[in-house]
This record gives sequence, structure tokens and C-alpha cells, in this order.
Amino acid sequence: MIELLAAMTTLSLGVGQEVVAGENDAGAERAGSGPDAVVYDGSAGQLEVPGPMVADADITIDGEIDEDAWANAPVLTGFTQFDPVEGVPATQRTEARVLLTDDAIYFAVTAWDDVKDGVRATLGDRDSFGRSDDYVRFIIDTFNDHRRGYVIMVNPLGVQQDGLWVVGGGGDRRRRWGPPIDWNPDFVWDSSGRIFDGGYTVEVKVPFKSIRFPKVPLQDWGLQIERRIARNGYGESWAPVTANVANQMEQFGTLTGLQELNPGLFLEVNPVQTFSKQGAYDHGAGAFQREGIDGDFGMNVTYGITSNLTLDGTYNPDFSQVEADAGQIRVNERFALFLREKRPFFLEGTEIFQLPQQLVYTRSIVNPVVGAKLQGKIGSFNAGYLGALDDVADPGNPDENTHAVVNLFRLRRDLGSTSNAGMVYTDRTYGPDRFNRVLGVDGRFQLNQRYTVTLLAAGSRAAHGSAESLNGGLLSAQVARSGRNFQFEVGGHDISNDFEAGSGFLRRTGIAQMQSRVSYNFRGRPGDFIERWGPSLEAEGLWTHDDFWARQRPQESSMQVGGSVSFRGNITVWGNYSRSYYRFERDSYYSLASRSAGGVRRAFFPDQSLFQGLSSGTIFFWVNSFDRVRGNVRLTRSESPLFDFISDAPVDVADSWSGDASLNLFPTTNLSAEVGVRHTSLLRQRDGSLYSRATIPRLRAQYQFNRALYLRTIVEYGSQRRGALLTPTGGDQVEYCSSGSCFDLKGSESNDFSFETLLSYEPTPGTVFFMGYTRRMEDMQAFRFRDVRPEAEGLFVKLSYRFRG
Repeated sequence: MIELLAAMTTLSLGVGQEVVAGENDAGAERAGSGPDAVVYDGSAGQLEVPGPMVADADITIDGEIDEDAWANAPVLTGFTQFDPVEGVPATQRTEARVLLTDDAIYFAVTAWDDVKDGVRATLGDRDSFGRSDDYVRFIIDTFNDHRRGYVIMVNPLGVQQDGLWVVGGGGDRRRRWGPPIDWNPDFVWDSSGRIFDGGYTVEVKVPFKSIRFPKVPLQDWGLQIERRIARNGYGESWAPVTANVANQMEQFGTLTGLQELNPGLFLEVNPVQTFSKQGAYDHGAGAFQREGIDGDFGMNVTYGITSNLTLDGTYNPDFSQVEADAGQIRVNERFALFLREKRPFFLEGTEIFQLPQQLVYTRSIVNPVVGAKLQGKIGSFNAGYLGALDDVADPGNPDENTHAVVNLFRLRRDLGSTSNAGMVYTDRTYGPDRFNRVLGVDGRFQLNQRYTVTLLAAGSRAAHGSAESLNGGLLSAQVARSGRNFQFEVGGHDISNDFEAGSGFLRRTGIAQMQSRVSYNFRGRPGDFIERWGPSLEAEGLWTHDDFWARQRPQESSMQVGGSVSFRGNITVWGNYSRSYYRFERDSYYSLASRSAGGVRRAFFPDQSLFQGLSSGTIFFWVNSFDRVRGNVRLTRSESPLFDFISDAPVDVADSWSGDASLNLFPTTNLSAEVGVRHTSLLRQRDGSLYSRATIPRLRAQYQFNRALYLRTIVEYGSQRRGALLTPTGGDQVEYCSSGSCFDLKGSESNDFSFETLLSYEPTPGTVFFMGYTRRMEDMQAFRFRDVRPEAEGLFVKLSYRFRG
């Protein structure tokens, strides 16, 4: 193993040299401008840069801006701040340079910093640094359509992070923060960075083979360059931006007059070989059984038909889930848990399928044998197709040996400068009388720069082996206002009882939901202790589909008031208080009964006043002030209904205490760790007895030998206990009855303990070596570690290489 690590470390030197602070400051000293260099001051509105084309750049990507080509390259400077204060001069000086050849675009940035040791940089694996490090971000709008751009990010040590800026999608939309970036795609590009005593320099090369652009002889590209200073959370950009414009891409600068760009022949072949050895505890035999070594081969092929149209094919795509899904608390969860896609074939180029409601969920393709994907843009039309043969049984006929044929199609047309309209079609077929099909139309319209209207209408048809098919419909609409200070959004959706999205993910059907939110931000002046603060108000109502159209009262409703404060030094505090109301009709309980201690069974219908005016309060602290230690804490106290998961009706009320805490540690440049815990407990209001408790501590530690090679270990313990459902008055057992028989709604308990370790070598996306081991154990008593029984284990190896022509 020692020899293997040494060899990989040596092989990785070409990935980009990393230098600690103070070791080399020559890059900054030699970053001067030649006599022909033209300066473009973003703060002065100098945002159109004539295409800086050169025949041969002869640039080595090593973080030192010392080649002759850089001396006469255009200099992009005059950065202004956009976060937390808009429009004021940048706190630190930044200069960027850009060059293009016929097959690549090059960037070089010198980022000065007048605070000694103020630059934050962690040597980590790809896509790992996020908000923890200083970084420079390039956003390249190759179609100059203000709708989609390539995001290229690099930290001061050259560590890469990339994605797609997708207007109207991407980002963490549910929590309403962060830019609209889809972080799933991985592109092939080169980068390097060096830290010197007064800041850092980075160099980047993005081959045209890695990006799509129009097939025309003359074109313009949109461009934005941003810098993030991690210690104070400041964001600064070359092209000034304001939140008063909903689409930030409209405010980008432009590279003009780009001629004869040529990606050349684009063909990638990516064979993948995996080996695994599994083991599991055989409860019948009372012993742990290990299987033999299992090998699996797959392959991905990508062909660039043109510079703006790409065809992908896959055979037996690798799941590539080298890190297990983090534990989720399930003791009082009413609906299915959402798990993110992690398979490379289904991650890249599928952003076109993003919709206001998730009608396309690629993880519904469980075990694909083969798949194909076509994506691109021609003129004002974006098109995407995804097809697969899924080796999975029909849920309605699990005993039959069938395959699902999946076809997903999306077409979207640009309208005006920032709006669009489109359609989506999904088809999942097991046989002529067993299928699910969805057809939808959607649009996103921007009005007066501030306002955005989003619409979606879809219909489904499903057959499950009978002559009669089920037809359903879905409607969704939202209106939102963007602004530096005042924002609001109001919207809702209605899903009929028989609507099915066999290729999508919808937590509930047969419901209608309306939501609204309004907020206002007060902003301080530069240097103020309080940089930003503001209140917010939210309201929500939920009906059954039939009640909504019959204009009945909502089944569930809530009102929430909240507020947030951002302090100087990258500290944020926010909190909220809400009141919730639940109203369920008697027919929602038709399948529930109560059984007394004497065995007397009665129909069960709780007093609905129990579920009126339930309160909840949350407070959250986020601290990113310190170089070596950062973290966050959330605490929630609420009155929570206890639901029967089958009928989805509330049975009782509990006092809930929940929270989570996460501590991020950076002892050295190479070593990082995350220590976290999630906890929730529910106590019955009737007598204070415990209904459920869940605690999930998790430790994730990683040592990065260089940018390509790391060793990671994850330890997680999940203790989850749920009691029986009892009536809120006498404490009788609640039963579920169906077809003349009843059974108790009993509790459950699990104490899972898992350990994972992974050695990963990935010099470029698609070229990887993984070797990992995982073991899951069951503790007979929570956190006792006295009678621990192994439940499953696995050893796996993955080898793949990305051949590029």
C-alpha cells in the first residue's frame, strides 16, 4: 500500500503544482502588462472585450503568469462588490487576463490580499471546497443567450469545482439561497494555483472539446469573473451585478468577435471495470456469509456530432456511489425520502430536464442495462433525449421477468432575451398494457427584469395490466419578484388523484398546495457590524385535490414569521416562528380503529381541535469566521402531529425537540474533517411519554495527498426508535384495518453502525481508481457497543480511463 500511494503521488504531479503561502511570490511579480495590453475596467462599464485570439498561446498551466502571451492579453479589472453591499469598490484588488486559441480559452488571475495569511485554501478533491475557501469563478455563456453558462471555479491551490449556471434551475432552490448552479456535471480542464505573501495567482485552460458552443464562423460569448473572500464572505465581480435584475446573466460582460472556433473531432470512450466482494448476516443460519468476487464491466461513449450537439451511449453504467447517502431521520416521516442522483451518465447533460415539478427523476431508472442520450442547442431550440432499458420488475407484477423501456424527451425554445417555453414527454413501459406516460408543457417568462412567471401543465396516462387506464393532471404556477431589498413569491400546484409520474418523483398526489413568501433586506454600509438583516413572512395551505376545487377549507395550513441577521466576520443567525393547523375529515380515518386493554375495538376519530394552532420555533447559527474551525447549529422546538403512515392522518400530538450541529475542522492544508450529529425526540403531550427518538452522529475525515489522491473514512451511527401509535385520550392501541382484519400500528427500533473507507485516485473526471471497504453492523442496545452484530460488508475496486480523441 505504501508503494502504491507513493506511485500515485508521483503520477499526480502533472495535475497542478500546489505551493504553500510564502513559498513562491514570483507569479505576482511577473504579472505585469505589456505595451499592447488593454485594460477593461468593469466598474466603469467597460464590459465588451474584443476576442483576444492568438495563434499559439504557448502557456504552461502552472500558476505562474510569466509567459509572453499574458503580457499583451486584455486585463479585466475594476471589480466591484455584490455581497453583502452592492456597487461599492472591491475590498481587494483583482486582475484577470483572458486569451483564446482555436481550440481552448485561457484565464489568468492575480488576486491580491492585504491581510497577512488571509487567503484560505484547502487541498481537497474535486468539487469539495464550496464556501470554505477563497476562489475565483468564471462563468462562460457560450451561446450568449443569458440562460445557461459553464461555471469554472478554482481555489488558490488550483483545486477545481465546476457546474452549469442554469437560469431558473440548479442551486439549492428549496432553501432559497445560492446562485442557480447545477453542480452535477464534471468537465475536463486544466488549472493550477500558487499562494504568495500578498495573495494568490491561478491559471486555467478550458479546451473547446469540453464545452458546447454555436457552429457559426463568428460569435460572441458572455463572461463574468467573480472572486469570493472566504474569511468575511465578500463576493466581488468584474461586471457589476445587482439583485434588482432577476437574471444575473443579463449583466455579464461580453467577449466579442470570436472567429473560427474549432473543437476538432470529439470522441470519448470511458470503459469501467468494477470488482466487489459482498458479505451478509444469514439470520436463518445464524452466521455471517461471504460471497465470491463479482466483476462487472461497463462503458460510456460520447461523440460530438457538432460543436453544439452531443450523443452519449452507455452500457451497464456504474453507480459510482463511493459515499453512502447520509443518514436521514425516519421516525415521523410521512412521505418518501428523496435521494440524489450520483451516477455520472445521468448527471451530465440532464439539466434540460429540470422543471418546476420533478417529472424526471433519473434515479427511478434503477438498474439500466443500456442507455442513450442526445443533447444540444440549434438556433433558439434546446433539445434533450434520454433512453434506457431498465432491468427492474414491474411493481404491479413483481414475479414476472420484465424490463422497463424508458424514454424521456425535452424540447425548449428561447423567447425574447430571457424567456422560454417548452414541452416534456416521459414514457416508462413494461408491456402493451403496463405503462406510464406523461406529457407536459411549461414556460418561464421574465417581465420588466424583476418579475418571473413560471408555468407548468401536465397530463398522465397509466395502465397496470387492466383494460382501463388511469388519467390524471398536474398544474403549477409561480410569480416571483427579485430585488436587492424587497422580494416576494407566490405560487401553487394541483395534482389530481390519478396523476402518476412513473419517471419522476412526487412526494404526494391528490393534493393542491398554495405558498407565498415576502421578505425585506436592510443592508448596512461597508464596514458596519451588522451587514444585512431583514424579516420574512410565509403562508401555506394544503387541500385534497377534490376539496380545493370544491372551495373547501384547507386540510393543512401554516403561517410563519422569520428573520435573519448577517454580522461582519461571516456570521449569520436566523430564526422563525410558525403556527400550523390540520383538519381531517372523518373519512380519512375509515381504516383506523382503537383497541382498549380489554380488547374492545371501536372506530377511531380524534378530536380535531388537538391539531389546531400547533406552534414551532427554530433558530440557526452559522459561523465561518475562523481559519481552522467552522460550523453551524440548528435547534427546533415544535408541537408536531403523529401520523399514521398508511392513511396519512394525524393520530396524536407530541412535543418535538430536534436539532443538528456540524463542525468543520481544517487542522492542516491536507487534512479536513466534519463532525456532525442530528437528533429528534417526540414526547406525547398526553402524558409526556416517549413516542420516538432518533440520533445520528457522523464523522467524515479526509487526507488529501495531492489534488488527485485522497484517503477518506466515514463513521456513522444511526439510532432510531419509534413507539406504537396510541389514542390521545385513553392511550389505547391504534390499529389499521383492511379486508376484515386489523393489525397494531406498532413501533420499531434500529441501531445501525457503519464504517466506510475509500482510497481514491482521480487525476481527471472519468479516469479513476477507487478501492473501498464498507461494513454495517447492528448494535443490540443503542450506543452500548457490547453486543454488536455484523449485518453486511463489502470490498470494492473500480478502474476506469477516459480516452479522449
